[in-house]
Amino acid sequence: MEPVFFLMILSGIAGLARCFAGARGEARRAAEVRWRLARPVWQRAAALVGGQFRSGPSPSGDPRMQISVVLENVALLVDHDIDHGDVLAVRYRTRITSTARNPSGLRLRVNEQRLGGASGGPFRARRVDVGDRAEDGAFVVKASSATLARWWLTPELRAALRAATDYQVTLESHRLTAVRAGLEDDAERLASAIRAAALLAGRGRALTKELRALAHELGGRLSPGAGTISSEGEVTIELEHRGRRVTVEFGRDGKKGPFGTQVRAARAASPSERFAARRRARRAAAKGAPRPRGDEPLSVAYEVQAEAPDRLARRLGDELQREIVALRPAAILGDEAAVTLVFGALETGRDRIERAIALVAALAAPGPHGPYR
Repeated sequence: MEPVFFLMILSGIAGLARCFAGARGEARRAAEVRWRLARPVWQRAAALVGGQFRSGPSPSGDPRMQISVVLENVALLVDHDIDHGDVLAVRYRTRITSTARNPSGLRLRVNEQRLGGASGGPFRARRVDVGDRAEDGAFVVKASSATLARWWLTPELRAALRAATDYQVTLESHRLTAVRAGLEDDAERLASAIRAAALLAGRGRALTKELRALAHELGGRLSPGAGTISSEGEVTIELEHRGRRVTVEFGRDGKKGPFGTQVRAARAASPSERFAARRRARRAAAKGAPRPRGDEPLSVAYEVQAEAPDRLARRLGDELQREIVALRPAAILGDEAAVTLVFGALETGRDRIERAIALVAALAAPGPHGPYR
């Protein structure tokens, strides 16, 4: 092969290398121009939220910006990534991060419908409706617990998320991340996203505070670790009721069950005293038919199974049956060790929990015709 041919190949390779180098240089210069234009925007956003703005080169020489702020008692950091993977463009990604107090172990992701799942990586959770038609039409909400997601996303928080367009917000374990493709160039929108992230990250603190107050009102105490930044998704209040140990547990019914509240009273009973009362699925009422008022008999509202039906019937007097139907728990279960009342959703109301405690304590009391207690 002729040396001239080799020279032509080498010349072509060198030309391509110069083109790529030139394109990369142009992309870097364009990215730096975008950064210079965005810099006063980020300074203004920092002022709007009362944060501290910093700017300077990264260890690799890239221009970087950062906002640190404490909002709603939550410390947040705002910065951006720079992706040099594309030869023709340098891509930015705006990011807000925080450590969240999450005693329930909730996994939650919220983004606008039009964003799809383009940013933030894969997220294993089911899509849920928050009960607001406007929100359910505009946003995609994925969560490990529909009940907790509805509790978490207060009207104030949903309004803040609406103002933080273009951001995908994710709560996973104790980490809160809000991500937007591109370098944010709107100060008000960045400030709104920071406020939304702070509200979402701080919502778990409200749950911990609510459970602490409930424990105090019930005369009990929270289990160790319930007030930590992140737990295993289980919180327990321990107390005594008429000399009997009672626990109020906030967590999952089994590993994959919904997050809810369970009230359990310890007992020692015969295996023949096992029973289960599970609420029947309510069929949709015919059009124009009056809605049930909650005063139907226990046998209509619940499917009851028992090892010794006669013994359970003596224990379930008229007063207890009326209370069960009025309280409408998802289930009441009795075994040799305890009687457990299961609410179908997260329940933190003192009145309903006190009624549940009285109910399980009555069912766990020693039987009038047996040696067990």
